[in-house]
Amino acid sequence: MADQEQEHDFDEFAGEKQHHFGKLVVRTYEDFMENAIGGVVTRASKDLARWAAEVPQNWHGCQVLELGSGCGLVSSALLQMGASVIATDLAEILPHLRYNLSLNDCEGCADWHVQALNWGSLSDRSALRAKMRHDGADAIFAANCVYSRDTVEMFLSTLQGLSGPQTLALMCGVPVPPAIHGDVSIIDELLGALPCFFDSYLLEVPGEADGVLGELRSASDSKDSNDQNFSPLATELGGARGLTAAALADGIWLFKLPGSPCPSWARPLLVLPSISG
Repeated sequence: MADQEQEHDFDEFAGEKQHHFGKLVVRTYEDFMENAIGGVVTRASKDLARWAAEVPQNWHGCQVLELGSGCGLVSSALLQMGASVIATDLAEILPHLRYNLSLNDCEGCADWHVQALNWGSLSDRSALRAKMRHDGADAIFAANCVYSRDTVEMFLSTLQGLSGPQTLALMCGVPVPPAIHGDVSIIDELLGALPCFFDSYLLEVPGEADGVLGELRSASDSKDSNDQNFSPLATELGGARGLTAAALADGIWLFKLPGSPCPSWARPLLVLPSISG
């Protein structure tokens, strides 16, 4: 479904905005100057919120966790769908995140919390686990969370540590900058590390025929030489399915702990089994 965005008369990256996902109307306040990338809504967070609104999964009563929440768009959408939400980010982002979630708190909404989470901090992770159910969150969402190759394993380790056998861990949005001096791209670093942590599924997106996510089906018609030069692993893995490296980076990924079943409604376009699977 096309995203219809109603913007007030503010600067492009400042002010209150509305985002429509089917019947959901999510409000955000954006402020790039004060909160940098955490202060603006990214395309990946819109894609992930739209996916959550359209997928045949009932979020009502679920405990969901968001990593790197920023403006809290995904968390706010899930809150309106009846989920109990814990939205996390670095401590300095929390006032901005808390305000955005308060914009979407409504009568009948479940409880919500914001929590500081530095992926490298064991104390942060322990404090978060204390607020979660003993067997992990029902779902974990992450949009635009990995910005460098050095953070890939820390991100996956955090995601794994917060997951349980039933957890749906969902990620969208990996930058694909050129590799420098022979280094691999971020998407290649991620794809190489995933089998050590999860069974991974690149998902077919329901109802999406056009736009960025639609490229998942049409990518075979546009072979980008930059994909091959900068992301050879992503190009190799996606090539058999007619998918470019950019399609793998922009898609919705589902991660499950090794041996945990994939939901019956999921339609994977690409499966990467764990090395223990």
